[in-house]
Amino acid sequence: MHVVDLSHGSLEVAALRDVPALELRADDVEPDELATALAVLRDARGLKALRLRSRVRALPPALTELRGLQQLELVDDELPGLPAAIAELTRLRSLRLELFHLASLPRSITALTRLRELYVDSHHLARLPDDLGALQELRALTLLLRHVYLHDWERPAHFAPRFEPSVEALFRLLSGLPRLSSLTLGEPGSCGYPEKIFNRLPAELGGLQALEELTLTAVAHRMPMPHGIVMPGLRRLRAGLYCFDATEDELRAMFPNAVIGHDDP
Repeated sequence: MHVVDLSHGSLEVAALRDVPALELRADDVEPDELATALAVLRDARGLKALRLRSRVRALPPALTELRGLQQLELVDDELPGLPAAIAELTRLRSLRLELFHLASLPRSITALTRLRELYVDSHHLARLPDDLGALQELRALTLLLRHVYLHDWERPAHFAPRFEPSVEALFRLLSGLPRLSSLTLGEPGSCGYPEKIFNRLPAELGGLQALEELTLTAVAHRMPMPHGIVMPGLRRLRAGLYCFDATEDELRAMFPNAVIGHDDP
């Protein structure tokens, strides 16, 4: 992947003529400089993958005009959300978001019907779109919820983050994704947070018929397991056995064809 740091100079489209993948570092530049660089990228016809590292309160509109992108990764500690116009990137197959302040995904994201991978790492995510099932091609989903409350004395109305749906509601939502084969759930860095989100696996897990790989990282210990479900299609369960309130024999009865063991994602 070609790397350009905007703090060291401007972006020249001639140098990107044959570059299919670009990492654009804009952490230390002004928003208008980032907007100018993204406008330049509209002429980089071969660009298929973009990793953008920035610190902005709003993404420049030029980003959603890069219609040839198939992979987009956004890393930003300031950005509070995605614009509805993200739906214009209709060729996206992979969307990876490491956004500290991201509280929700826009409903328009469900227009990305070619999306196969969705990766969300956030300290503030509260919900997913109700019509997530429109992403019929989605194969891999990662939700990393780092819900650590840091008191902000300058903003006394700053509330502790909370993921609103129950785990039952979450898995019901995910069961509407017919091709979801890989699911990663975790709460890394929030081990001291009093309310764990992923504190049990509900019976709705059995509705994920296409699931082949389940990864649990930094979740609650001794998670209760659902009774009466059998998922022969699951091939890999990545989690320590200490995660489950179940014996190894009980786990193997539920996941008869899975390799079971801890393996950090």
